[in-house]
Amino acid sequence: MLALLGTLVEIRTELGDDVYEAAVDRARLAIAAEVMVEAERRALRREREHRRDGNIIVLRPDFSGPTCRG
Repeated sequence: MLALLGTLVEIRTELGDDVYEAAVDRARLAIAAEVMVEAERRALRREREHRRDGNIIVLRPDFSGPTCRG
């Protein structure tokens, strides 16, 4: 975390506030994506441990999309 903060400080100093803000936004998105991947891995692993018939992932259709038949 300290390395990330140091990098962001360098970006702000060398390249300015606009580039810094964009870098912060991208860093937040990257962190959120990694957290989601790990949460999904853990959920699937936990589900496998408690089920004997395999994993079933249920995807809900997007009811606002063009393929909606409702």
